[in-house]
Amino acid sequence: MKELLEIYFTFFKISSVTFGGGMAMMPILQREIVKDRQWVTDEEVIDYYALSQGLPGILAVNVAAMIGHHRKGLLGDMAASLGTVSPCILIITILTSFISNFRDIEIIQHAFAGITLGATALIFSAIVGLWKKSVIDKICLAVFALTAVIMFVFDISPVILIIISAVIGIVIKKSGLKA
Repeated sequence: MKELLEIYFTFFKISSVTFGGGMAMMPILQREIVKDRQWVTDEEVIDYYALSQGLPGILAVNVAAMIGHHRKGLLGDMAASLGTVSPCILIITILTSFISNFRDIEIIQHAFAGITLGATALIFSAIVGLWKKSVIDKICLAVFALTAVIMFVFDISPVILIIISAVIGIVIKKSGLKA
């Protein structure tokens, strides 16, 4: 139990001073986890980051979960994950309680409208970037169009559409089709 608490509080500390996402956490994590505590090696941290980038979810939580699992199995995984998300939950809870008090102030409403527009522009930029990297030929365009039509016409889970698109991509690659 003592080691699980140590894992939790170590990741709580790392997460509470890290701003900028999972990659920003790496130097602090290497100092705390590799150098000071010697729980994993530098190579293992790099492997965990590489693997986590290909997994769904939050990079920082995925890396923490892998380190926690390496250290103490499933309970270590849970302790590290909870330690990583706890500061975020606390900060969001505190901010939310303050924001609700100022929600009716006109300038705050305008600020939120601006934030929404800025976030929309960032999401649009990400979509354009993904489009440029993903829709590279006529076959990709056809898979995209088919997926979009199915998504908008039928009420199908996005997870199912992703799996279907992956299968189509594998079949196209194996068959040697080129556009």
